[in-house]
Amino acid sequence: MAPVLSARRLATVIGQLDDDGPAYVEITDRIRIAAMDGRLADGARLPSERELATALGVSRTTTSRVYAELRDAGLIESRRGSGSTIALPLQASSASTLIGMHGDGDTLAFTYSAPVGPPGMTRAFERAIEKLPGLLATSGYLPDGLPVLRELLAAHYTERGLPTDPQQIIVTSGAMGAISLLSRTLLSPGDRVLVEGSSYPHAHDALVAAGGRLTPLPVGGSPWDVEALTTALAAGRHKLAYVIPDFHNPTGAVMTDEERGAWAHGLHRHGVTAIVDESMREVNLDGIELPPSLAAYDASAVVIGSSSKPFWGGLRVGWLRAPRHLVMGLVQARMIDDLSSSAFDQMVFAELMTDGGQTAAAGRAALRTGRDHLLGELAAHVPEIEAPCPPGGLNLWVTLPGRISTRLCAAAERRELLLTPGPRFFSQGGTAGERHVRLPYVHSPDRLTEAVSRLRLALDDVLGGRAADVTRESPLDLIA
Repeated sequence: MAPVLSARRLATVIGQLDDDGPAYVEITDRIRIAAMDGRLADGARLPSERELATALGVSRTTTSRVYAELRDAGLIESRRGSGSTIALPLQASSASTLIGMHGDGDTLAFTYSAPVGPPGMTRAFERAIEKLPGLLATSGYLPDGLPVLRELLAAHYTERGLPTDPQQIIVTSGAMGAISLLSRTLLSPGDRVLVEGSSYPHAHDALVAAGGRLTPLPVGGSPWDVEALTTALAAGRHKLAYVIPDFHNPTGAVMTDEERGAWAHGLHRHGVTAIVDESMREVNLDGIELPPSLAAYDASAVVIGSSSKPFWGGLRVGWLRAPRHLVMGLVQARMIDDLSSSAFDQMVFAELMTDGGQTAAAGRAALRTGRDHLLGELAAHVPEIEAPCPPGGLNLWVTLPGRISTRLCAAAERRELLLTPGPRFFSQGGTAGERHVRLPYVHSPDRLTEAVSRLRLALDDVLGGRAADVTRESPLDLIA
């Protein structure tokens, strides 16, 4: 059954309207972008025009114009007696745009944050092919993962001061495979999950899809305010907590040693299982000394890792390190959906883990070049934007000169630059995040330069009140 959006919920997603410009243009853009980035689900039924007008404090004429604009753009379908539903089109150009390619030769997709393959990836594939005959002599069904890879991962954690047995490792199809598996296995409908106020949106989507009710912490100077954590834990029972301590997505922040100890103690004391997403930990661009894993302070924590972030977005190998008592239940649960992750991809990743770190270092060097180039271009051409330099990760989390993130993304799209608005990274919705936008630096310097040029034009459109002057058909895209 399609979800039904109440007028109040949709008004929360739309957020507070600005005074300048036609209201129907702003409302239309916000609904359209929220539908495209996943905050509004395909097939969701919208409230009536009258109900939305009341919730937003605008005229019925305004919301009628909004729905008409959305219908003309092919983003909603309306039937007499059944209301209006979101119906995202699968345009011919969307498939290439979804994977970050140039759908029409001109579009720059900056909505995903995954690196291209660094030098050395080809050699890893070649070495894996040499070992392929031995793999082909097996069934290829590996519900817990390729044994040699599990041994390598266990040794990696042990070397980091987190003693691990290979039997504690389950290899999954990317980090999202691990997050989804944990969500489906450990949550029951209605269970509460403690999360950072801003975080990786697809992880939150997976937790909600499994029936979890999110408790986001307030967004302040740090994503991991210990006082706010203590208050939230005391307010009610939580089943899980999801946290990204290393080069946090999207902010790039790193949880301090003191914060890790406080979080581990608080979660353990209240019987909350921590899901510690370390997908970004190996993307340490400046070589800073990272504190021990949060799991080193709490033996009940589950740690998630990924090959996609430090190596290549197309290498879909993730894993989780779980306490022994959870392993068998997780393996049995994952077999309901898939019997194994790609055996060949696991062999490739095993080769990457044994090449002396050369390929990983090459990838970090390319990302560091991209980060520094993007920072330089922004400073030179868009000085209104505040862009701190993160010591690791894959993107900048920039501060805009006003609550304009959604309007800026809409204007950038008309300039054929696809961005993800800041509110997508805030689980509480509304206007949270309207001062921010995420800018990945996983692209080549040439593409980064062109993106900043288009961003400059889009910002001028918004600050000059001309965001609606340039029209263009809207492609779909994803966030990664």
